Amino acid sequence: MAAMTLPRLSGVLLRGVLIIAVVAGCSMAPPPWLDQSPVVSNYKGWTIAVTPARLEDEDLWRARVRVWPPEVRPDGHPGINVRFSDESTNRNAVEQGAAAAAREYIDASVSAPAR
Repeated sequence: MAAMTLPRLSGVLLRGVLIIAVVAGCSMAPPPWLDQSPVVSNYKGWTIAVTPARLEDEDLWRARVRVWPPEVRPDGHPGINVRFSDESTNRNAVEQGAAAAAREYIDASVSAPAR
């Protein structure tokens, strides 16, 4: 009888260890992105803010892009988020790409017919 319980006990312990490993692995948060100071510029009267962020402990950059039309002040409105998902090890390349995405958004908004 003791010989039968040892394999069962081993199986139960193995399952318990696997469950703990899966739960611990799933609960680990990804490393945080560290926001840097925003780079603010103007284009066709619009305000553009590109906020670069670096992945903690790595040399990987991405950026958040927001724009404000000429009639809206940035200090009174959170801005319009512009889609930009590029990442790079080159901060300058990310900032330039983000600013280009903002200019494309502005160009499309300015040339769009009024509804």
